[in-house]
Amino acid sequence: MPMCCYRLMIAVLLAVALAGHDEVDRLVQSQELARLITVGDDGIPHIGLYPFVYDGKTIDLHLVRSDEQITDLKARPRCALEVDEVLGVIPSYWVSREYAGAATAYHRTVVFECEARLVEDPRAVAAQQERLLARYQPEGGYRPLDPESPLYRGALAQLAAVTLEITRWRAKFKLGQNRPVEARRQVIAELRKRGRPNDGRAADALLWTIDAQ
Repeated sequence: MPMCCYRLMIAVLLAVALAGHDEVDRLVQSQELARLITVGDDGIPHIGLYPFVYDGKTIDLHLVRSDEQITDLKARPRCALEVDEVLGVIPSYWVSREYAGAATAYHRTVVFECEARLVEDPRAVAAQQERLLARYQPEGGYRPLDPESPLYRGALAQLAAVTLEITRWRAKFKLGQNRPVEARRQVIAELRKRGRPNDGRAADALLWTIDAQ
């Protein structure tokens, strides 16, 4: 087997190993927004960015009842949800003095294939909103969500609670695993020296691939 193919195969196997279920859970729980992808009657995908609650088997989010994605899900409950962590891009000359193709981007991405269940009952919507608030605003600071209260009645009547049952997932952790360890260490050093807002996180992610080996 040619060396380039062997390295690619090793990189793929390592990516699969690194993106195990525990690491997927950690990534998803660390992110605040996810992209819901649905398909319209005309076959055109619709994409929305939403806060969510994830428990490993299901994902909770809410939509406005008049949203086009609600129409999509009522007709076609199958959908996808993407969670990603964009870490940054690097120039080719950090890796090769001549080969432009060495320029690359680093990210961790998980795509969930799901079946959606929609509930429009205001009490169910309120209960889901409490779960979302427990994640994003655990300190409280709001009046309890009572669907009969004039404070909330109008808003809750416009929402639908969406629960996504995860049927399959796939992950891609693109962190330079195809590069030799010393090449990754060089990139880590360059990232720390450059110092863009996400460069420290990118450097830590590349170091994690080395430690995992």
